[in-house]
Amino acid sequence: MFDLRALLRGPLLLGVLVILLIPARAAAQAICMPPAAAAGLADLLEEHSGLRFLSGDDVDPRECEGLIASYRGIEDYLVDDGKLRWIQSGSAGVEGFLRIPELRDSDIVLTNAKIIQGPEIADHALGLLLNFTRNLKAFNARMPEGWDNTRELPMIELEGKTALVIGLGGIGTQIAQRAAAFGMTVIATDPKDIPMHRDVAYVGKPDELDDLLPRADVVFSAVPHTPATEGMIGAREFGLMKEGVYLINISRGKIVETDALVAALRSGKVRAAGLDVTDPEPLPTDHALWTMPNVTITPHVATVSDRIGERRRQLLRDNIARFATGRPLRNVVDKQVRY
Repeated sequence: MFDLRALLRGPLLLGVLVILLIPARAAAQAICMPPAAAAGLADLLEEHSGLRFLSGDDVDPRECEGLIASYRGIEDYLVDDGKLRWIQSGSAGVEGFLRIPELRDSDIVLTNAKIIQGPEIADHALGLLLNFTRNLKAFNARMPEGWDNTRELPMIELEGKTALVIGLGGIGTQIAQRAAAFGMTVIATDPKDIPMHRDVAYVGKPDELDDLLPRADVVFSAVPHTPATEGMIGAREFGLMKEGVYLINISRGKIVETDALVAALRSGKVRAAGLDVTDPEPLPTDHALWTMPNVTITPHVATVSDRIGERRRQLLRDNIARFATGRPLRNVVDKQVRY
């Protein structure tokens, strides 16, 4: 006679229990990226067995749960039946991504490269300023002519001058540190509540900009490009500035109204402008800014350095590991605020 109780006490029950207790193997999390980005990340696949990297032209966008990419071509990955949950941008600015409603209004998490781009861009900003305050642009241009100490701009000290940093984020904070090291008094604006900072004498909200502009000898633009910041420095703002102010823009070209800047440079209201970004960009070769002796333009290269690749790689590795283990990601963008 079949003894059910004996059977349950035997090997069958043991086998059933073993099957129930073995956790189901999770499906691998697919992160899609260019082949160059995947180089040197193989050890992460060994550390996190639930990861797999997809790269190349034959990637099926529906398989991607994470994506390392620029905004160009991003629409190809925003498919209705896709699994995409996270996008990592290699840039601090993400306005290109957020022009796409399907991404901006989705639950997909967007992370950027803010903070890690601070050191080299801050160096560049101070370099643009020193180019004028020490008359380096003019001296460099006259080197083929030999010894000539004619000065086209006044040679001034930064010690004791006031710097206004518009946007005290990862880049703005490091500009403030460098300006303070030159002996400048630093004031700033930022929408966030910024803790007390040893290098910054005062941080106001964006609606205090009109009150702070007249105090500044140098204005640094370090804000992200958003609907709220586009065109925020125009003819009215130039009118509030000191006569002979210096303007340094290392953020985005559309922050400054170009025609208003040209007029302010011609009138002397702005003594000199250092621009790593322009509007439009690239700036047409026949534009007036190219020929002005009190303007230096660099072709959006402030982020280039010998260390940025190392920092970008470390951020990528950290966020991949966090994604694989379900931990909060670094540098998450508020897609509605747009930075």
